[in-house]
Amino acid sequence: MKLLAKIFSFVVGLSVILGGLICITWFAGSLLIYCLLDRPMWEEATLLSVTIFIFIWSCVSILRKRSSRSSFIKLSDGDIVDEDMEELKGVLDEIDEELRKARYKNDKEEIKGLEDSRKDILNQIEGRQLEITVEKFRRLRKEAINAGRKIEAEEYSKEIEKHEAELKEHGERIEDLTQSERIGLLFMVGSAVIAFGFFILMIPMIMLMVTYGLWETWVGGSEWMRSPVTMIAVIFSCLALACVSVRYVSHFFQTR
Repeated sequence: MKLLAKIFSFVVGLSVILGGLICITWFAGSLLIYCLLDRPMWEEATLLSVTIFIFIWSCVSILRKRSSRSSFIKLSDGDIVDEDMEELKGVLDEIDEELRKARYKNDKEEIKGLEDSRKDILNQIEGRQLEITVEKFRRLRKEAINAGRKIEAEEYSKEIEKHEAELKEHGERIEDLTQSERIGLLFMVGSAVIAFGFFILMIPMIMLMVTYGLWETWVGGSEWMRSPVTMIAVIFSCLALACVSVRYVSHFFQTR
């Protein structure tokens, strides 16, 4: 499962990078084509200055937001798990309320569904509690190591190993399946991941084909690509795509 997750993450990351580079290439290529139209120098300089300034300003703005957001995440890292726990408890309260109403109506089918949902939420809460405990002992061990308290650090290491084992046992239900069931499940999940990853990778491939088609159109003497008004519209369209792609790529790798 971990290998499939890594492969899928790699494919998605590759697709995002290729898509972003292609969008930026379209923007640069549209500017180059405009410069080859033998327009007045002041017109070319104005267009290049405005569009490149907008692109650089957009990139700097995105990087600043990313930097400030990263700092915020580092400062509030300890609160994120607590917020997740509160959210799970809120969902549990809602399920308990719905379960109370269903029992009042004596709706057996709804009761069974809600009880299954309740067990799932309780399972998630238990997993969160284990994660919080592990993080707590890791912080304590780090403090003990920094203070030179080796014995205390070893005790924390034992507690970490114990709770990590519980967390692993808690999360890996696939281990309870038989070998044939496990192989079947892995085959189904693997097929779905590969198919979806291939679909995602097809997007930048199609963009590359479009790029090749545009090049052939330009070499073939296309009239619309030699129209200054049309190319100005294309330049600003490509500029918008390039800015969006930079924002998306930045957001994608910020969440990794």
